Amino acid sequence: MNKIIQKIMVATFGVALTSGVYAADMGRITILSPKNDAIVNARSVVKLSYKVALGPEGNHLHVYVDDQKPIVDRNVSGCPCTVDLPALSPGMHVVVVKEARADHSLTGVEASTIVTAK
Repeated sequence: MNKIIQKIMVATFGVALTSGVYAADMGRITILSPKNDAIVNARSVVKLSYKVALGPEGNHLHVYVDDQKPIVDRNVSGCPCTVDLPALSPGMHVVVVKEARADHSLTGVEASTIVTAK
């Protein structure tokens, strides 16, 4: 890629493109359920179901409910995968699934859903 175009990309989008890493090489996470804006039963176990294709730096996933301590899912081969979420209090909750490296630093690949517990 032309150096001038690279500088424009950095200035405009705040990201630098590295050679050899293409969009097709990025990981992907798709939340299957609960769907965005779903209503779930409060204080009961909710199963989070998702598909994942780890990126080249991905090693495992972190599942966050309202920015609490993450649930770590290392068994992501052969997905779709499921994780039991902790019992949710009544109200709106944000569930985020993030790809992590072996050292637990995040790669930036993530998916989220918002659910309401009643």
